[in-house]
Amino acid sequence: MTFKILWKMIKQNFVNQRHIIVPFISVISILFGIEYILLSLTTNIYFNEHHPELKISAIIGIVFMTMLLFIFLIYANHFVMNHRKKEFALNMALGMEKKHLRLIILIELFIQFIISAILSIVGGYLFGELFFMLFNKLVNTHQPQLSDYPFDVLSMKITLTMLLSLMIILFVINNFKISFKNSLQLLLKNKSKTHEKSRVRLIIFLILGLIFIGIGYYLAIKPNTAIGSLGIIFFAILSTLIGTYLLFVSLGSIVLEMLQKLDHYYYKPNHFFFIAGLKSRVKSSAIGLATISFMCTFLIVTLSMTVSTYRNMDHRFEFAFKNDYAGYYIGDFHKDSKLQRKIENLKKDIRQEVPTGQFKIYARGMVGAELQGGLKHKKLKRQTVSSGLFNFGNKQKFNSFISIYNKSDYNKNNKKIKLDDDEIAISTSVSLFKKMKTLNIFGKTYRVKYIESTNIDNLLYADGITLIVNQQQLMDRIVNEYRNHNDENLIITPNQVQTAVEFNVLKEKDKLNHRIKKIGVQHDIEFQVKKQNLLMWKQVNSSLVFVGSVVSLVLLIGIFLMMYYKQVSEGHEDRDAYITMKQLGLDEILIKKTINKQVIWVFLIPVIVAIIHTLAAFRIIYSVLGIVGQYDLGLYATSYVGVIVVFIIFYSIMYWITSRIYYTMINGKH
Repeated sequence: MTFKILWKMIKQNFVNQRHIIVPFISVISILFGIEYILLSLTTNIYFNEHHPELKISAIIGIVFMTMLLFIFLIYANHFVMNHRKKEFALNMALGMEKKHLRLIILIELFIQFIISAILSIVGGYLFGELFFMLFNKLVNTHQPQLSDYPFDVLSMKITLTMLLSLMIILFVINNFKISFKNSLQLLLKNKSKTHEKSRVRLIIFLILGLIFIGIGYYLAIKPNTAIGSLGIIFFAILSTLIGTYLLFVSLGSIVLEMLQKLDHYYYKPNHFFFIAGLKSRVKSSAIGLATISFMCTFLIVTLSMTVSTYRNMDHRFEFAFKNDYAGYYIGDFHKDSKLQRKIENLKKDIRQEVPTGQFKIYARGMVGAELQGGLKHKKLKRQTVSSGLFNFGNKQKFNSFISIYNKSDYNKNNKKIKLDDDEIAISTSVSLFKKMKTLNIFGKTYRVKYIESTNIDNLLYADGITLIVNQQQLMDRIVNEYRNHNDENLIITPNQVQTAVEFNVLKEKDKLNHRIKKIGVQHDIEFQVKKQNLLMWKQVNSSLVFVGSVVSLVLLIGIFLMMYYKQVSEGHEDRDAYITMKQLGLDEILIKKTINKQVIWVFLIPVIVAIIHTLAAFRIIYSVLGIVGQYDLGLYATSYVGVIVVFIIFYSIMYWITSRIYYTMINGKH
């Protein structure tokens, strides 16, 4: 066979299969364009100098991106090849050799590689410039020039290498599929039906699915801390994932079989064709529907976390850093007269240079400890490694970071509190700890008072507690007992009491940083500057928002791709059935109404399951957000609901677009 004939067949195939090939090339170009942007950020000199933390975020994004990219595109290629089996079978029956089919596939992949390479690199660079400027505006840094984002040859080479690797993998997979099949086998494979599973097996799958879903939901909704939730979230995801696949395989078939046994319901024209067709669709599409459902779940959860992290960035910072400057001496100024004189000299020199507000001087102990017991009554113990998997009733164990102050120092800098000998005060953002009524420390039970907020710096340690005790002796004993004795502690803390020096500057804050730091060096103390911490805080949070946005975008593209190819696949499969029903004399309105109901239900099921999953995951995701200091339940809930509503709108649009393709196909226009 001459190359001219092969080339003519390839061109004809691109025209005939444009509704499959164009989306495939478009998705490849978009995903590899994003890949180029992420790679270019890791090598960009400006970003490495001004946003070094973004490099780690970009690398994380690249890992997620590459995994999802290869999974989605291999799936898409699997669909394309299944769709073309009839074409290959007919060509082989007409005398075409397999080497000619391989050559056609190779040339087609090469053309797709060239087009995708150009679109992904050019588009990636142009949109990379846009992202470069938007990100710097988001973190409120000095606006760079477009020349600070030059075209990166290394990123281009890596992107093209990955794209070429994907094409080689696809060629190997496609070559394998046609190498061991003759034309008859390809035709039979194309017409093969779903294997019928026995009712006993379906019931076993149903029971196992409910068990795994129950375990996953239990882990997700049980009360836990941020660190504890992070430790068990992967177990919850895995259990729910297994349960979801088992239920999709079994539950739909069992329910529809039960409906078929209801003679008074089933043997009606509308119900008969609807249930019979829906049963066939559910059986053949169970794995695909479960995959779409779980991808929708991940999209909603990831986007909710991203939106929640972005929305109150500044508020969380202001809660953590109450003062313009904060520095720390090792030792307790109450017991060290030399340290007291040093602090007085420091205050004197600062006031001579800059106008300041009141200095806040206090002793602070910091320990990592474990809270054991029920929700309302706990004991303070040495921290241990606990995943939180088996926290039941009065045996719950939660690791916490505790900042300790004595009442006298606290009252000098905050609204005064009164504590009896059997009382302690606690300030925390962790809702789980707010339920605590008593805390046993060294065998003595203390009643707990709660403080809403303080005027001292509250560092955003995950699962943090501010503890105010009546006497300095109890504070010293806690620090000595629970300080780090080895490197195995989960939370690393100073081994002795510190003296904090905090204050605010009344004017010209930005101009005085250098002078105040210089005074600090002269007095052996290093000051943390609120303004500089704010910049770092925004960079870190913006990086998390960036990773979440990239993953969400890739998931959205993947969901659309799977929905699109599923509709195309079912459109081809249902076209013959549609023609057969018309030839049997069935009313065309009834046929279209039945098919429309089936298609709607098939695409409603994944989104319904996804919403149920996300509602079950509400608590554990809220707890995990405590790692970045996000404890605003109202803000998180509105973000969650808002994302679900927006997702439903986007999902409906995707369904509308893909369903148009489906109805066009069953009407024979493709």
